[in-house]
Amino acid sequence: MSASLLAATAWTGRTDPEDGLHALRLHQLETEGAKRGLIGFACDAGVARNKGRVGAKEAPQVIRSAMANLAAPIQAHRFTDLGTVTVDGDALEQGQAMLADLVARSFDPAERLVVLGGGHETALGSYSGLRQARPQSRIGIINLDAHLDLRAMGSAGASSGTPFFQIRDLDPERFDYLCLGLAQEANTQALVQRASDWGVRTVYDRDMERDVSAAKSEIDGIFARNDLVYLTIDIDVLPHFVAPGVSAPAARGVSLSKIEAVVDHILDHAAESPGKLPLADIVEVCPRLDQDNATARVAAYLARKLLIS
Repeated sequence: MSASLLAATAWTGRTDPEDGLHALRLHQLETEGAKRGLIGFACDAGVARNKGRVGAKEAPQVIRSAMANLAAPIQAHRFTDLGTVTVDGDALEQGQAMLADLVARSFDPAERLVVLGGGHETALGSYSGLRQARPQSRIGIINLDAHLDLRAMGSAGASSGTPFFQIRDLDPERFDYLCLGLAQEANTQALVQRASDWGVRTVYDRDMERDVSAAKSEIDGIFARNDLVYLTIDIDVLPHFVAPGVSAPAARGVSLSKIEAVVDHILDHAAESPGKLPLADIVEVCPRLDQDNATARVAAYLARKLLIS
């Protein structure tokens, strides 16, 4: 059991030279030394320890493939593929440490990194890397997710259900965590009480479906309170018919249009305060459980927004 960093392979895809200089696709924007960076975290260990359905290890490359032929807008940011941290067997902690190191050393020149998980254990590596790179900054966390992922570590150790419990342990006094889209039926009262005790801000899936303005108000607050914001999107926040390829499909979920509105609101803040959204990740895509690549396509769509906007 070990973890290793695999170098990025060349991005390829369709080209349309007959349509001129503006007929670009994402694979044509990948280049060395860009201000945006993409990292893969190929890992099943966290989901396995959490007794979930494995397969998230396959996601980074599948999402990349789904991204490659997406159209690129005029004046889109170019990006650099920085490779994939690959975790074999149960070497979770080694993989998270390697991801943290890669994230930390990829800032400057990169101004924003997007990490493709992996299960939600990805978040500990992502956050730790940002904390290493910006040790004095107050970092707020926005999590789009059906689950709080605040579980205490049991006999199996860390898992895809424990990352925000672990992050709080790193810096309890500055822990500022906002979970948007959580499902009442997917979180035990022990987790809900822990969230309340720790001052976690939440907006439930049913409330976001009725009116997304509550989520936007919470986003305004976390941007105002912090120097930096880290966004982590668990694809299982979406309804099961939109994102079937996840370990734990949502019975209700939050519609893609509402999630898109929330992400756009976050990106509006980032545009107003350049550098304030240095890091985002997308996790819990499980290609072997997907249908017609639907979940990977949704993840690719969101990754495109975050990477080139």
